[in-house]
Amino acid sequence: MFAVGASETHAHRAPGGWDYPFECCSEADCARIDAGAVRETPAGFVVTIMPGRHPMWASERRQPAVLDIPYQKARLSPDGFFHLCMNDAGELLCFYSPGGGS
Repeated sequence: MFAVGASETHAHRAPGGWDYPFECCSEADCARIDAGAVRETPAGFVVTIMPGRHPMWASERRQPAVLDIPYQKARLSPDGFFHLCMNDAGELLCFYSPGGGS
């Protein structure tokens, strides 16, 4: 019973062993994404998530989720991989880049 209570107060864990911050997720909103889904622009990043390639963007969706993420919203990735936290409407919660942001 204690373990259940503890899991409700913590965000879920990234594959690299670090915890996504609580403000980024609700136990399923975050996932590591392929570097090929990320394109860097002068203003930040454009992330394209194809249906089924993120827990919050199911394979039943017909269109990819495309997010424009300014550098100031990017966080430094603790494990050197890209991670995206988004809700099921395709809205950005948190984004982690190996190169960071500001």
